[in-house]
Amino acid sequence: MRSRGVLLFILSVIAALALLCRFFPRNGIVMGPLTLSFPSLAEILTGDEPAGESPEELLARRMEAIREARKSDYLEYFADNPARIYFPGDSIGYLDNFFNALDSAGRHRMRIVHYGDSQIEEDRISKVLRDSLQTRFGGGGPGWLPVLDEYYNLSISEASSAAPRRYLAYGPAEMRGAGGRYGPMAQKSHYDTTVVTTFFPVKGNRASSRYFNRLTFLSSGGDLTIRCKDSTQRYEATTDIRHVRFDLPDSTERISITHSGSHDIYGVMLDNENGVALDNIPMRGCGGTVFTGIKAEQLSDYYNTENVRLIILQYGGNVVPFTKREDKIAEYCDDIARQIRYLQELAPESRILFIGPSDMSTTIQGKMQTYKHLPAFVEKLRTSVTGAGAAFWDMYAAMGGLNSMAQWVKQVPPLAGPDYVHFTPRGAEKMGDMLFDTLMLYYDYYKLTHYE
Repeated sequence: MRSRGVLLFILSVIAALALLCRFFPRNGIVMGPLTLSFPSLAEILTGDEPAGESPEELLARRMEAIREARKSDYLEYFADNPARIYFPGDSIGYLDNFFNALDSAGRHRMRIVHYGDSQIEEDRISKVLRDSLQTRFGGGGPGWLPVLDEYYNLSISEASSAAPRRYLAYGPAEMRGAGGRYGPMAQKSHYDTTVVTTFFPVKGNRASSRYFNRLTFLSSGGDLTIRCKDSTQRYEATTDIRHVRFDLPDSTERISITHSGSHDIYGVMLDNENGVALDNIPMRGCGGTVFTGIKAEQLSDYYNTENVRLIILQYGGNVVPFTKREDKIAEYCDDIARQIRYLQELAPESRILFIGPSDMSTTIQGKMQTYKHLPAFVEKLRTSVTGAGAAFWDMYAAMGGLNSMAQWVKQVPPLAGPDYVHFTPRGAEKMGDMLFDTLMLYYDYYKLTHYE
């Protein structure tokens, strides 16, 4: 049972005892030779407590004592547990704005954007977090997807009738575009013909991410004609990102759109009208220092229009093997801090959670061991992230710390692959569960401290 459920159970038992004490006859109930009696509320709650307080006052004081004891348990975890979150200025309330949005998600849809490197490709980790949040707070759909000729993740598949020209803000230099107009996915596709794109469910996915009731098509550039079911919309050329929305029947799981014209496509969002939406945006080979190279207005438009309340940045794994000197580590960490400050300016209502690299192994004296400089790398990264005003989750510590990757590889079935870097699907699911459980501990503490 989760801590919040335990607290509610205890409070309900006390309330039931209070009612029994209040209405049970003071002289008891005579049943033949027996007399059934029940102690007073003051006796139940306090025993030898000093007189002068009413039963209601005693009950309120005891409930407050229980809440304070629960707060102490949470604070002990937040201080010592390896899976805890580090906050700027040690402010546990840093995520309160995000938690408030979660509470309101049933009325006002809120969004989470999960950026990362190859550890989150194919919706790994993100899917677990999305499905768990949607189960608890409502919502549906897989979130934002690129529009490609063929694309697959663990939640949904897609296929287009033609291959686009792709532009990336990261990766090979020949993939760059002009003017930094990559959109919030740090990539875009260009089509100059009529294309049919179909989204269809992944076999075995029965989670909320399979179903959606709204499609949003994001594009810019030349004239656009787009058709979805029986609705056709036409738009003139523009440099701004167009948010073209189509309402769909509840629990839609397959949809096709036809789009034509010479235009850039930043992606398609498949969501529900309300609840939690979560975007999985992997960037293979990226170290997370590309955001300042994306047009500010394109990022701010998305974060604010789509009510993004949490931006997760999961980077560092591509940097660890090649960045060992202290000055180079400091240079990278400073660049990450610069990215965080840039995103904070563009998304003032959002909170930022940076997830550091996992444990990674290399051959040392004939054995697979943690990179010697990795612990210092993580420590410097944590200091830079929190110093820039964002939260930090230490994935390296959460999975076990020094040489834990070797243990994850040895598990049966394995939780990490033979490269001693990437998680297997089972390992990614475990890490996603760990991240969700950690966030919910802080959420439950938020609810406890805002209890009325």
